[in-house]
Amino acid sequence: MKPPSPKEEKTRWKPSPTLLNVLTALIGIGTLCAGIAWLVYSWYVDLEVPYFAIPLVMCVPVIVAVAFRNMFD
Repeated sequence: MKPPSPKEEKTRWKPSPTLLNVLTALIGIGTLCAGIAWLVYSWYVDLEVPYFAIPLVMCVPVIVAVAFRNMFD
């Protein structure tokens, strides 16, 4: 049996750069909103702001957005 030629191989679907940029921004903003909501909730419930978590809430959305974008590279 012959191996498939490069023309016959299936290629992975890759979104357009504009769509990829929009999705990356939406995922980053969504993660940021979830983190801020958690901070507000924990402040409301515990009556104490978890100051250690503020840098995490600011950094994790960037990490998530970059990880999402790298899935298509």
